[in-house]
Amino acid sequence: MITSNYFEDNKDINFILNHVIDWETIVPLRERGYHDANEYKKTNDEKFMYAPTTVEEALEGYAAIHTQYGEIAGKELAPVAQAMDKKGLIFENGKVTFPSEMVKVVDLLANSQLLGYTVRREYGGWNLPFAARASIMEMISRADSSMGLTVGCFTLADVIEAFASDELKNEYIPKMASGEMCGAMSLTEPDYGSDLPHLKTKAVKQEDGTYLLTGNKRFITHACGFEDRPSVILTLARSKGEGAKGLSFFLVETRDIEVTRIEEKLGIHCSPTCEISYDNSKAKLVGEEGKGLIKYAMAMMNGARLAIGMQSLGVSEAAYREAAKYAGERVQFGIAIENIPAVANILDNMQALIQGQRALVYRSSEIVDLYEGYYEEELEKGTEERAIRKVENVQKHDKLAKLLTPITKMFCSEISNQVASDGVQIFGGSGYTEEFDAARIFRDARITTIYEGTTQLQVLAIVGGVIDITRDKSIIKDFLLDEIKQIGIDKIEKLLTEELEQMVNLANSYKEIDKEKKDRLTQDLVFPFSWLVTSIFLAKHIKIAQEKDSEYAISKEKYFNVFHGISMAEQAKHAVYIKSAL
Repeated sequence: MITSNYFEDNKDINFILNHVIDWETIVPLRERGYHDANEYKKTNDEKFMYAPTTVEEALEGYAAIHTQYGEIAGKELAPVAQAMDKKGLIFENGKVTFPSEMVKVVDLLANSQLLGYTVRREYGGWNLPFAARASIMEMISRADSSMGLTVGCFTLADVIEAFASDELKNEYIPKMASGEMCGAMSLTEPDYGSDLPHLKTKAVKQEDGTYLLTGNKRFITHACGFEDRPSVILTLARSKGEGAKGLSFFLVETRDIEVTRIEEKLGIHCSPTCEISYDNSKAKLVGEEGKGLIKYAMAMMNGARLAIGMQSLGVSEAAYREAAKYAGERVQFGIAIENIPAVANILDNMQALIQGQRALVYRSSEIVDLYEGYYEEELEKGTEERAIRKVENVQKHDKLAKLLTPITKMFCSEISNQVASDGVQIFGGSGYTEEFDAARIFRDARITTIYEGTTQLQVLAIVGGVIDITRDKSIIKDFLLDEIKQIGIDKIEKLLTEELEQMVNLANSYKEIDKEKKDRLTQDLVFPFSWLVTSIFLAKHIKIAQEKDSEYAISKEKYFNVFHGISMAEQAKHAVYIKSAL
């Protein structure tokens, strides 16, 4: 793997963080009007010592954390990722042993106080918004996908922060933020994968208010904890009747379950995918009974899906960087293969697709930040939850977040598989061996379209949003038109406006198809819409680059044109299937 600071060597990340994100709106919302800084002035509590008082101070803090993560990802993790992959995990007597190289990196992150970046400072965290978290997950996953999952499991503390009682928050979040405890998300059962409303794991309430859980779960990442660190296992179980409303959300510790096996997998060899057994396991209720799936688990999955989009972007970046380096060094026919037009085209396509992924990830993260910020702002005012849902800013960004989250997961995971495959192609026969990192990256990419909801499930979550653009008063269509207006380049604005109108026509055509055919064609509506949305977000970068960095603007325009060319071809391909069904 290429060894460098993965933050400092990535100009596109720095361009977006410095010039594209609307920090002027996001930071004050995330900081709740600089609540922590004011608290430090009152109490002199060290937990709030580094709380920002301005947007500029917040950005300085983000940059410091990003630089540290970039250094650890690129100089500590990347050099040992291949060795970790080959060693894999050892499972004996219910315990999972991790490669020593991996343990060393997690220890370094914990000792550097970097694992709690998602939670508030009062619990020992750094309170980063999603738009500032994206580059962390990208950089770690670029170095090693398994470690991306490990870091993500520690950040499940933010789920406890969002929904648990103060007692549970104070007990568990500081331990997860410091790296003393890991986290796990326990939803899937052997007979019920994505069919969560029919889960069978049973929860029985005890006289002291705790619960005992009985049942089995499968595909549970880090249910075993991490080395000597136990996990806080966030578990969906049935405490009432049948269906979704009978499910509640519980907190269980690793010591109270049994890990019966771990999966032998195609990729992510250092991520423990556990099968676990609950046998009257002690559990504590999170939130209210009966809201386990419809509120808490869905919120947890949405956060995880956005994180998989970020992870997929990191995988793509790794595939491209390794392929570009190899293409610059590999000589055939007397020239480096990067100068062979067919190879150069592949590399350009890879870079264009990555820039599209990154534009989508960061814009989606912004939308989620705005939704959470406006929602939290209303809570601070004392507004009742039902009334908050009707507040215009909350309603708008909630709808957009519910659409862009599955789009990000679906699109970025599909693209990461394509880019990783192209990476192997650049290496030729050597890419099919385990000599280079290309094969490992390719194997690791494959899971991204599967876990946290397959591409096919994301399609079902997206299609309603696509149909929404056919309505007279469509929040989504108005949002996209506004995004196009912000591009600032007449030719591109006109082009994308026309494409949006074509998409409206395609959605109207889809509505006319009989149900049996329609169900089979849903993907052919959702995919071109996702390409169009991503094109719009990427196009916004060009004018900003022209104003901020004229040299980089040339690169931005080039890769937008490449991306948009691929996008138009993809849209046309899928549109043919829908039109032929009429």
